[in-house]
Amino acid sequence: MQTKSVFALSVATYIVLGCTAPQKGFEVSSDTTIQDKAVVLSYEEVNSYLPEEVGDNYIIVVDANGKNLPAQFDDLDKDGNWDEMAFLVNLEAGVPQTVYFNAVSEDELPDFPKRTNVRFGYVEEPYAEVSAEDRLKTTDSPTISGVFQMEGPAWENELVGFRNYYDARNGIDIFGKATTGMVLDSAGIRGQNYHELDDWGMDILKVGNSLGAGALGIRVNGEVVRVGQCEKGTYEFITEGPVRAILKLNYFGMAVNDRIYDIEHEISIYAGDRFYRSKVSVDGLQGDEQLVTGIVNMEQKEAFTMEENGFRIVASHGNQAYLGEVLGMAVLVPDDEFIETWTAPDEGSGIVETHMVAIDLEEGEPSEYYFFSGWEYQDEGFKTQDYFKQQLAEASAKLAN
Repeated sequence: MQTKSVFALSVATYIVLGCTAPQKGFEVSSDTTIQDKAVVLSYEEVNSYLPEEVGDNYIIVVDANGKNLPAQFDDLDKDGNWDEMAFLVNLEAGVPQTVYFNAVSEDELPDFPKRTNVRFGYVEEPYAEVSAEDRLKTTDSPTISGVFQMEGPAWENELVGFRNYYDARNGIDIFGKATTGMVLDSAGIRGQNYHELDDWGMDILKVGNSLGAGALGIRVNGEVVRVGQCEKGTYEFITEGPVRAILKLNYFGMAVNDRIYDIEHEISIYAGDRFYRSKVSVDGLQGDEQLVTGIVNMEQKEAFTMEENGFRIVASHGNQAYLGEVLGMAVLVPDDEFIETWTAPDEGSGIVETHMVAIDLEEGEPSEYYFFSGWEYQDEGFKTQDYFKQQLAEASAKLAN
């Protein structure tokens, strides 16, 4: 069943108890009920709702009942000052909410549970975080697993986790979670084998030479080349906290046939979502390229499509997780960026065993897609395809602003 969502923001002026000057209230509404709706505002936007300049202060976000809402402040350009504020709000269909912004010093900020996490560490003691290692040129797990914990950077929220193979394969894998805690800081160290089911969960996907859970390719003249074998690849940690986590993967000198591109893949995951978010920017476009992503079909050859809330969805559902349990996976693409879907061959030297999805590329404008994962050991509802489709419809409604 198709649903539609309208997410509205408007301004009203109210007097806030404890404030000495009138303050603009920030009104949020939706025609569908949404749990953990993330709202992201720039520093300048937040400043416009306050009676005085924010300056070096931070913000407590308060609802109409005086309850503090989870919020975090992200320094995206690394200049020492926050650039964006992200906060979470629960919305009931058709019921507007007004929230207020109160400026405070950093030490006055309330503590909220950490619901997102990025981890990129070394596999040997003292298990330090990786900050300045270039992407490896190898294409095998034994080499990279001797260097990096989980073979590369990983990201999670309370519902699901993912990891990137930080070598020329550049695949993306899924961690199924059986707990809401942040667990990937310790996965794969001190003898832990994340391919075996543990109390926290496990690695649940077989990736092989596919695109796995939303890895990247570039298509030129009908040929798709995996993004990964570049002159130089880098990783950058951006943020993590109670609302969202962000990292960036860069690929400099990526050759596709006789062309060279620089590619930035910004990956984020927000609290309460069963999907991660991708923004992909490509420099050096000539106008006939397409971005390609996909879903491994090693264990599930059938896929289906949906159209929900302005998104085209390509999905698979079945006994395709590591132990044979039910796993639903999907790529959600905005309608105006979706081009087509097809199936890669089961064998060959390039990308294989993948439900492929082509996405529009524009110079200077990031392309966006979202990768969804629903595991039956995390939520038994995912045993049925109807429940999986319902969750996809809700995810698209959450994204439709």
